[in-house]
Amino acid sequence: MGIFWMTNIIIVALEAVFLGIILYFYIGIVRKAGGKFVAPMIAFSSLFLVQSILSAYFYYDFSHFAGYRIAVPLIAVNSLGLVSFIMLFFTMRQ
Repeated sequence: MGIFWMTNIIIVALEAVFLGIILYFYIGIVRKAGGKFVAPMIAFSSLFLVQSILSAYFYYDFSHFAGYRIAVPLIAVNSLGLVSFIMLFFTMRQ
């Protein structure tokens, strides 16, 4: 497994961590106050969490046969996704 694929896996693992924290935050809101708005947010967060976990698995599988020409553009795409989840995380903490 090359460094580019490991970088992709680390990025989506970090996304999964932030999404887990965001999901925990939303579940806490539902327990305290309830609300119809938060339930879809829990569903979206859960789906994104599953996507991140599956992405890590698929990137590991791809690393055995796909080269850097696929991995490098994915680093850019995954980095943008990670930045967006970090921004969402810090927005929610305020």
